[in-house]
Amino acid sequence: METVENRHAPSSAEKVAVFVDGANLYHAIKSYYRGVLDYGVLLEAAVAGRRLLRATFYIVEKHEGDDTGASGASGARSFVYNLNKFGYKVRSKPLVIHETLTPDGERTVSHKGDWDIGIVVDMMRLADHADTYVLVSGDGDYVEAVEYLQSEKGIRVEVISAAQCTSQALLDVCDLHTDLAEIPDLFREKASGIGYQASGGVLDQADLAK
Repeated sequence: METVENRHAPSSAEKVAVFVDGANLYHAIKSYYRGVLDYGVLLEAAVAGRRLLRATFYIVEKHEGDDTGASGASGARSFVYNLNKFGYKVRSKPLVIHETLTPDGERTVSHKGDWDIGIVVDMMRLADHADTYVLVSGDGDYVEAVEYLQSEKGIRVEVISAAQCTSQALLDVCDLHTDLAEIPDLFREKASGIGYQASGGVLDQADLAK
């Protein structure tokens, strides 16, 4: 794996697709960073002077009636609007809540909301059109897809994530890893309405996934 210091020289003709696992990114920020993430800076760092083919941001949303209300819905629209302004295509799915009863009559609640399969499917769809993929996630579930794209499709796969919570298997297989902490000016001290309020663990569009 390359490091940021010895990364291959990017070319303006190199076609790059960026895939942002929003839920994984949110939990990494909430756990390890303080401040608000600037998504424009994140995309600029991912593209690194190359030709952007597509940048997709995947989110999981709570809907009205959960515990967010009208203000949560408004925050979701604002968040998506700002991502669109930065150049991201946003794909969203609802957070699915399952309630079950144990044999003892105890109520249990589970939440389902991730984009792992959807992101992999999108990666396969674009494989004949891109030279490089940038995956913003530390989830080890992507390892087999990354290996396939590298060996069978000739795709260079770079990863941007929080090093502290990134799968070692993903680190081993990717062509380049960039730690979020290494990206200059990625975090801002005060909320500007364009990112996660990581210091308080609050999202404008409610928690992406729990």
